[in-house]
Amino acid sequence: MKEKIITRRDFLRVTAGTAVAAALGSGIVGEARAEPTAKVILVRNAGVLGRQETVQEEILQSMLDEAVWNLLGTDESLGAWQKLFKSSDIVGIKSNSWNRLPTPRELEATIKRRLLDVGVLERNIGIDDRGVLNNPVFLNATALVNVRPLRTHHWAGVGTCLKNYIQFVPNPSAYHDEGCSPLGKIWTYLS
Repeated sequence: MKEKIITRRDFLRVTAGTAVAAALGSGIVGEARAEPTAKVILVRNAGVLGRQETVQEEILQSMLDEAVWNLLGTDESLGAWQKLFKSSDIVGIKSNSWNRLPTPRELEATIKRRLLDVGVLERNIGIDDRGVLNNPVFLNATALVNVRPLRTHHWAGVGTCLKNYIQFVPNPSAYHDEGCSPLGKIWTYLS
């Protein structure tokens, strides 16, 4: 049997939708209600990666918008974003700067662009990873957007959006015991 090789392009295509859905899901967790079934939004566009795997921001923006309005059941993107954020919000975009697979800067930019469109002031938007405990935007945040690429992780097996919040505690290494099972405790500090 021939082994299938997964390219970086394939990985980005599949995980982009996962990251966006997870990121947006974490932004609405405070108002979430139990649903009888889970809703998964998959948006694909082969053109999002251009020549030499350069992210095409316009296409990425349309994919992100499509995911948001489908997730929230609206027929246009700005209305969907307004369901998630108010102009008075202070929004921390929790990125990931791991050098082998960082959150794409273009994805951070598209999220920031929509926050500005909703009316969030630029000074009230922060994008950070390891400096969140010293970032005034994150220290005063009324909303968080979690944008972490799905990837393997030596201790946890997989690094997900839950793992991305490890930077919100003073001693992240304390949460790596037993396959990172203590990570769930971090959420009690964020609420």
